[in-house]
Amino acid sequence: MKILDSWELWVIIYLISAIIFSQSFRISKRQMKNVGRMTVLLEICTAFFAIFFLPLFRFTFPQDLTIYGTLFLVTIIYAATDRLNIEARYGLEPSTFSMLKQLSTVFMIFFGLLFFKEAFVFEKLVGAFLIVFANLLLAFERGKFQFNKYFIISVLSNLLFAIAMMINVNISDSFNLAFYTILTVSIPALFISLFGRYSMKSLKEEFSSYDKKYFLLSAFSWCLMLLSSVRAYQLGSVTVVAPLFALTSILNATIEYFLNPNKNRFLQKIIAALLIILGVILVKI
Repeated sequence: MKILDSWELWVIIYLISAIIFSQSFRISKRQMKNVGRMTVLLEICTAFFAIFFLPLFRFTFPQDLTIYGTLFLVTIIYAATDRLNIEARYGLEPSTFSMLKQLSTVFMIFFGLLFFKEAFVFEKLVGAFLIVFANLLLAFERGKFQFNKYFIISVLSNLLFAIAMMINVNISDSFNLAFYTILTVSIPALFISLFGRYSMKSLKEEFSSYDKKYFLLSAFSWCLMLLSSVRAYQLGSVTVVAPLFALTSILNATIEYFLNPNKNRFLQKIIAALLIILGVILVKI
């Protein structure tokens, strides 16, 4: 189907699924008993939903064994990233989390300068500064900066994600995209389960505490987010796709305004979101 080769379609799918995930997770997290168990359950359900997308993409497997080794290493980092992200989402508003998510771009720029000796580009550094400044703006409330533990956890998760992205160079191109998604959520689920020593009984008890429709909607929309984000970058230009993805912060801030009106924070979030979008554009040019 030719329409599936349109990067515009996948960007739209990403934006819609990202909003649905943020808002459905906001409801589900209220019933959470344990962050680790919730992360595992979301990853398992996400892997399940990804199975239905297998026929949409060409099946291919890499012949180079180093790719499998790199994938294994990356999934370990993804396990830590997913675990931290779920906890950060628990304590942060969706719009704040989506803005903080752009920090991974900043970390990747500095990693490129430090370790890969990439050329110094003034526009990229200005863009990185705008992203950092916008996130500092988010932490400014009632006349002072307020960095709670969830803010710090989100920064750490973005640092780890940037490390994974520096290691993971186009690995997804070597696999069926849906199968790649299954691997990158199911293997971390296994790692988190082993590390947390979660039994099947404890996972069942955790799952029973959730409103199933919102929890499964969260997993399904997360599946769509993962698929669409990778596919959009595969088909489109990074300089166009990345700033469009950053629109999630504005969309979430707008939704939150109607759910919980706060004019002062709304204006602050919109300014931060616009600065982040400008920063992403400068970073990607």
